Amino acid sequence: MRRFILSLFLGLAAGCAAYTGYWIFLAHRLQAEIGPWAESQRAHGTALAWQSVAVEGFPAVLRLRFTEATASGAKPLPFAASAPLLLAETHLWDLRHWRVSAPAGAQATLPGAAGGLTGARVDGTVALADGDGTRIDIMAHTLTGSGVAAGLSIAEAETQLVVPPRAPASHREPSFGASLRLAEIGLPMAVPNFGKEIERLRLALTLNGALPPGKLRDTLAAWRQDGGTVELTDGALQWGALEASANGTLALDEQLQPMGALTATIENHTAIVDAAVAGGMIRARDAGLVKAMLGLMAKPGADGRQQITLPVSLQNDRVYLGPAQVAALPRFSWE
Repeated sequence: MRRFILSLFLGLAAGCAAYTGYWIFLAHRLQAEIGPWAESQRAHGTALAWQSVAVEGFPAVLRLRFTEATASGAKPLPFAASAPLLLAETHLWDLRHWRVSAPAGAQATLPGAAGGLTGARVDGTVALADGDGTRIDIMAHTLTGSGVAAGLSIAEAETQLVVPPRAPASHREPSFGASLRLAEIGLPMAVPNFGKEIERLRLALTLNGALPPGKLRDTLAAWRQDGGTVELTDGALQWGALEASANGTLALDEQLQPMGALTATIENHTAIVDAAVAGGMIRARDAGLVKAMLGLMAKPGADGRQQITLPVSLQNDRVYLGPAQVAALPRFSWE
């Protein structure tokens, strides 16, 4: 019995020593490779930096602690992000899956004075490239806007980015897929007939075609020339009494402005007409006729409420619901 206990003790001690040695080996390896890895990302257009990095978490996990972490890049749009504290941790037996968090909050901004968003806390997961590609899921809480987004607030934002394991060989293959879910969006000012708070917004899209290196405007021009498109596979909006869903295809015209053809299903279409009148897109004397025409197209939905399904088109800096112009689009310079 003594020999058995001694053997068991020695076995456990050897196992603990091996585990500790393996943890230390991986910790040193991570610290040695994190710098070269960041430099390799710079070659792909993303600049990563931090004030300090430490490896911790023994014995349960491997955790990287970054202070004053920043990231910036130009694709698919110019961006910059920063966090005073960024944590990334994984288990020793699964180095492809990481949990990330910014417990002190994080900020994402666009170039110049365009503005950005600040989140009180950010959490997420990263699944590194394998047969299904790289997947990034991020949840942000209590976001506030700055710059042109000043006055904007979002209670909760959830986004997902999926990058295929290989770059697209043609405009028919995806460059990446993305989805976005926003809840309780407070607008800087109320919109006539809709109010100041959007209850929910959901988008899911796939960008088809490669984004070649270079300045953003040149990249988008080449992407468009090659036939690149954005497929909106799921879009949903609940804004007061208005509920709408949409799907379709978006692209850029010769002036690199948005264009596209979508199909939208809308409940309470009269709210859109009233908003278009308030915005000067429809003359007040024509509103009744437009409502009557749309009313003839309405049918009961699954919940019994009346809804209409109409084509939505984007062209010449305008948004059209069927034949009616309902909104104007801002011009994009892509500089």
